[in-house]
Amino acid sequence: MSKIEAREIFVKDLFSDKFLFQIPVYQRPFSWDKDDFDNLFEDIRQSMENGEQNYFLGSIILRTVEKEADGSGLYDLVDGQQRITSLIILLAVMRDLLNNFDRNYAEQIQSLLYQKAAPLLGKKESFRLLVWEREQDFFKENILQEGKTLHDFNLKTLKDAKYKMVLAITIFKQKFINDNGEINKDLLFKMSYYVLNNCLFAYVKTGELTLAFRLFTVLNTRGLPLTASDLLKSYNLAAVPDDNRKKYAQIWENIEDELGKEELERLISFLRDIFIREKAKRTMFEEFEERVFASGVISKGEAFIKYLKNMADIYRERVQNAQISSTSNVYVRYYNLMSLMRDFIPSKDWMSAFLRFCEKFNNENKIMEFLQKIEKRYIVDWVLGFTPTQRLTIIYNIIRLINESTCEDEVINNSLFDTSAREKEFLSAIDSVDFYDKNYSKYVLLRIDLDLSENQNITKAYKGTITIEHILPRNPSHNEWLDLFDKQARSEWTNKIGNLVLLSRRKNSSANNRPFLEKKKSYFGGSMTDFELTKEIDKYNKWDIQSIQDRQREMLRRAKKLWL
Repeated sequence: MSKIEAREIFVKDLFSDKFLFQIPVYQRPFSWDKDDFDNLFEDIRQSMENGEQNYFLGSIILRTVEKEADGSGLYDLVDGQQRITSLIILLAVMRDLLNNFDRNYAEQIQSLLYQKAAPLLGKKESFRLLVWEREQDFFKENILQEGKTLHDFNLKTLKDAKYKMVLAITIFKQKFINDNGEINKDLLFKMSYYVLNNCLFAYVKTGELTLAFRLFTVLNTRGLPLTASDLLKSYNLAAVPDDNRKKYAQIWENIEDELGKEELERLISFLRDIFIREKAKRTMFEEFEERVFASGVISKGEAFIKYLKNMADIYRERVQNAQISSTSNVYVRYYNLMSLMRDFIPSKDWMSAFLRFCEKFNNENKIMEFLQKIEKRYIVDWVLGFTPTQRLTIIYNIIRLINESTCEDEVINNSLFDTSAREKEFLSAIDSVDFYDKNYSKYVLLRIDLDLSENQNITKAYKGTITIEHILPRNPSHNEWLDLFDKQARSEWTNKIGNLVLLSRRKNSSANNRPFLEKKKSYFGGSMTDFELTKEIDKYNKWDIQSIQDRQREMLRRAKKLWL
């Protein structure tokens, strides 16, 4: 295991020629805000004015990137980049204000921020901190360069990290200005000395990337935790040759922008399933490191980033946008079914098998067939009460089947997708007296509703709040319901699928507990309901046990047609 070094260090020593820092590409942009800058300054000032010998600025985690024989080195700031960046801005402000009174003091601070070239000593010109690439030039020109923090900035013309940097400059400058508009010289000199000589960090340093991430997870109490995508981004970009790293960093950032961080994290979990095909035993990053890259499944660096981009394109087009290029009828059916599955199946693990199929086979008509097959198998397993682990095992088996098959039909026609043997169990579950209470009830109703809409050949995505309405109310108070259904009948039929329709929340609240004909008016008053399943109720003139029984049989017939 790589050696770990931990020690306390004063600011003047941390910013000496022994340390150069860079912010890794996976770290989030500078995001501290007004309260953070204000608290940093006031906490240091209060400590100083209270006569405290030292003020602790927190811990930072460093990963060694380059190490020289004299002990100096270049380090990734794995944790602490927000505090270090803010502190450098504070030092730059004090440097420029001190220049009005003591040039030597200003030069001493500048020597901590900027390392002059010293060829005889083997030192290259360098800035103490290399920030995020998008802000690097701005940071050099307006903070690290002497005198620039005294300029008047127009905050309205700036955004994101640049805005936050200038906001920090503005707040720190204002802290040193008296009520009469003059620089508080006494505070400036005392604060400059105290920050450099009495403020300290605790650093933990290691040369091993994985260990640095583990330390970050344990010690990080202030910032947001790094995600698997953050860690994989750093790990893979570190493996890209220097002359190509900027290009591949941009590819990764484009994927982040197009998918969003949360969806990228989800996609990476699907890739883990595709590669490993077993339930996770360690963190996602560790599994990629040890079971994907180390085992030679795919090379880290350029190869993985290219693969990720290809899969991100498939995910965005096929899943997020629900698009295929096919005949109008197939396109509409694909769009509708994918939208429903994507938005209303709570677990997304089926997507890993779907993405693998799309990656290997690019016949768009066959993609639609496969989607129907995997939906059928997944829903039957869900309704029959398979555990998440059992359902995931089946998905892994489907991925193995795809890997071993030479054509689409070998997959689509495999017995893995045959649900006919479980007809009795499945229909019994759909027929149950507590169907309404099942977590799959809304999906089943929406899927039947979608099937009823197919002849219209129009795209249909269910949006907004959708509720399940009981035609026979759960707690009826009107005499009509009490006369038609005794207590035993209500217990048997109220929560069965035959007594349920779909409504928007607005219409659901207005339908309420009224008699059947009044409920019908609320269902269809104004504009017709969007749900084909609900429109069918218009043909009934009364709602009694026979009505529910008839509709129950019809709903079971439809369920059998869709899933068996």
